[in-house]
Amino acid sequence: MTERHMELESERLATFTEWPSNAPVTVRDLVANGFFATGNWLEVECNWCHVRIDQWEYGDQVATRHAIVSPICSMVLAPNHCGNVPIARTGQCNDTEGNSIVDGGGNRQQEEQTLGQPDLLVEKNRLDTFTNWPNPNITPQSLARAGFYYLNHLDHVKCVWCRGVISMWEKNDNAFDEHRRLFPDCPRVQMGPLIEFAAGKDLNELGIQPRSRPQRPKYDTLEARLKTFDNWPISNIQAPEGLALAGLFYQNIDDQVRCFHCDIGLRSWEKEDEPWHEHAKWSPKCQFLLLAKGPNFVHEVINPPAVSQMDTLMVANPAKEAVALGIDGGVVRNAIQRRVCDSGSPFDTLEDLLQAIFDEAGGNGTALEMTEPLAQALQPSATPEPSAPMLVADSIPVPTTSKAAAQQQNIKKEKKEPTEQQATTNGNSLSLEEENRQLKDARLCKVCLDNEVAVVFLPCGHLVTCNQCARVVECPLCRTPIKGYVRAFLP
Repeated sequence: MTERHMELESERLATFTEWPSNAPVTVRDLVANGFFATGNWLEVECNWCHVRIDQWEYGDQVATRHAIVSPICSMVLAPNHCGNVPIARTGQCNDTEGNSIVDGGGNRQQEEQTLGQPDLLVEKNRLDTFTNWPNPNITPQSLARAGFYYLNHLDHVKCVWCRGVISMWEKNDNAFDEHRRLFPDCPRVQMGPLIEFAAGKDLNELGIQPRSRPQRPKYDTLEARLKTFDNWPISNIQAPEGLALAGLFYQNIDDQVRCFHCDIGLRSWEKEDEPWHEHAKWSPKCQFLLLAKGPNFVHEVINPPAVSQMDTLMVANPAKEAVALGIDGGVVRNAIQRRVCDSGSPFDTLEDLLQAIFDEAGGNGTALEMTEPLAQALQPSATPEPSAPMLVADSIPVPTTSKAAAQQQNIKKEKKEPTEQQATTNGNSLSLEEENRQLKDARLCKVCLDNEVAVVFLPCGHLVTCNQCARVVECPLCRTPIKGYVRAFLP
């Protein structure tokens, strides 16, 4: 099949042959904003962020909807620098400056920044445009920080992200507050005033992920996804627990499951398939996946280690010994590949490999076949208990003099002092145990109280939930609306 280059607007336009003429949004707007038709009625997909939108209504602005569901998409942030190849046009429209408007995708006017000019996504470059700023009521620094650059006309400034234009600045105006009031759906507004976008196209390199709405919010909790597997037909091949942890729910059709967030559908499962690996393979831009496993995991899945390297690892001692114990070779290979993807190095010992395999099996709710060699390998070696020393009564001298009695009293006193010291030591150990317990509690997710915290909420910066419980709208501590996430790794 011929590969299609969806970065070309002409290629995307060709996918809309069956698009209804009375649809709520026009083909021109969809194509200009990076979308192509999937063939599923009114569903379209962005070529850059791969977000899908299908519930269009009359009056919808394609650019605004795109920015809401995927605020750091390259097409949203930098349409002139994301690799989009537009259809040649005979004429260009000019900006109507001075009006507070957001340009739609199909009506997108010619940008002031061109290939020969600096990248205005960088705050310093925006600040450099205010050389002749005439209005003393507000500082260029605050305007540049809020996402604006100067249009060199009166006091008109324009946002790089939403293309909203604001003018007539008054004394005591706050640039970010005015930006939020007039353009609440702007990606720059949603990320908050404390975040500065990196030089480049988006925030992916910083590990910051925006909060986006899941495609199937009904199944955004682990419990809700697990309930869908009541009639799961292949529990001996794939355990429901592992699939649900990977964000997948059962659709009651053969063995077909679907991600609650990115809406990718997966089926035809085999025993050696690993749910997270398959999820990353077929939907690498799923934000739930990226939040739970991290971009490094996804990168290694898409660009796996060379076959020769995996073959070498499979004939190394830990893998050979595990297979000799009766463990399925596919299970061993998956465990080694996950280890290489996560840490970059294989297992050093058989014990480490077995521990990883059993931990994964326990997390997925599956049981490994217990062969006799494996049972023997897991059985702790028997070591004889040390025999208690025998006390022979006849060998103990019995003191008869008063001096001997005094010595006995001294001995008792000496024994009593260590006992008191031991009691003090026990008290210290109890306080240390309490401290350790409190430290462990502080690292637990405040929602499920089971897993370790792993997600930082933006813009408030609180670290309170694990990966599975991070899909909340507000921070559980301060109730600040969540605009983005950063994955954290505790030592």
